[in-house]
Amino acid sequence: MKKFLLIAAAALIGFNAANAQSPEDVSKTWEKTITVPESQATIIEKLFTAWGKQFPGDYVDAFADFKKKPTWYTNGEGPYIIDFAPKNGYLNITATVQLELALTAVYWNLPNGNKLFGLTINECHEGGEGPDDAECEFALAFYEYNASKGTMTPRPDLVKKVLGQTDYVNLPKEGRDLEYYDRKSESHKTIKWTGNGF
Repeated sequence: MKKFLLIAAAALIGFNAANAQSPEDVSKTWEKTITVPESQATIIEKLFTAWGKQFPGDYVDAFADFKKKPTWYTNGEGPYIIDFAPKNGYLNITATVQLELALTAVYWNLPNGNKLFGLTINECHEGGEGPDDAECEFALAFYEYNASKGTMTPRPDLVKKVLGQTDYVNLPKEGRDLEYYDRKSESHKTIKWTGNGF
């Protein structure tokens, strides 16, 4: 049975303990507003890069390296496979050397002209005989990006609302809704996008 440690914050736990932030450190700092510098980068890249300056680690380093040699990260030659779809506002960084180690970042357009930036990290390590005994940690964060102010402001209200329904969600590459597997009913479920959140 999978055990989920819910961390209602943006956590970054990379391969190397030396550059990984502990959940305790993240919980103390994640609710800080993040400055987003002006750049010519796509919106998803700009938001992820700004977030990565607050939470540095292996995912952030892998994406920076991917920008220099993308083929190495898309054909499985490196320690990560990166799915970067800027037109969809989607980024997924998945490790190739562990049971599951993945970061996903997306954004949605808000009616007020701002963007809602969402980010998840899911890390599973074998805790026993096989995948069913895996121990997993899941982190979820939402920020509202205001381009005129150049800031991303945390939205813990949305994190609380989503994690009140499930302990794990998939951020969409296509569409706007969040999806998850409900172990009690053994069925796939959806948390609908309302146009202004979830």
